Amino acid sequence: MLQQVTLDDVTAIAIGAGILGTGGGGNPYLESIHLRRTIRRQGAAPVISPEALDDDARVALVGYIGAPTASIEKLPEGSELLRAIRLL
Repeated sequence: MLQQVTLDDVTAIAIGAGILGTGGGGNPYLESIHLRRTIRRQGAAPVISPEALDDDARVALVGYIGAPTASIEKLPEGSELLRAIRLL
């Protein structure tokens, strides 16, 4: 099982996202650039098995939804998901 997400994993994740999204979410290229930049700044991201969590643990999953053309019309500045988590 993957223990952490590193720069070496980004391409495989982007390909998998494209396949699982069946093209409905658009090309994952821009998001892969953002993920690479984040890993370079903050280091590898740990992957935690669901079994490792306490039964009463709270987990927030965030992501983007909607038409991919919206991200072309209004480019993300990079902290949208962090702000969403903080608002929760």
